Amino acid sequence: MTVVLWISRHKPLKSQINYLKSKLGNFELIIHDKPLSTAQDAINLAKQHKADYIIPVLPLSFIVHLVSEAKKHGFTVLRAEMENIHNCKVQPCPEFNEYTDTIMESRDLNTGQIIYRHFRFREFVILKDIKIITEPF
Repeated sequence: MTVVLWISRHKPLKSQINYLKSKLGNFELIIHDKPLSTAQDAINLAKQHKADYIIPVLPLSFIVHLVSEAKKHGFTVLRAEMENIHNCKVQPCPEFNEYTDTIMESRDLNTGQIIYRHFRFREFVILKDIKIITEPF
């Protein structure tokens, strides 16, 4: 059976589970919602669970390492494409759909005001490569 390793403190949305089912058929979902110290910890988890797919919500440096190691270890890294709908004016948001949406609470660093950002799941994409291009400052 196909194994999907979900590395995030956020649980998957129903629409995300159904999207994966439509692409993979029946699969085993393993959720890891604890912090990781290093990107290698994520690879070790993937090996431990014999994951075919990893869906990480992790720092960019961790994801870069996962993508670069994916072929060597035989897993595929997926990313949830989330559309930023708006910042909610009121809570609960009247446009919220529990099947596809999530609300992220954050704080405006200048004013201290709480911001509720409304996101909607669109699809998963495969992360094949990530390039960080730099130049001297």
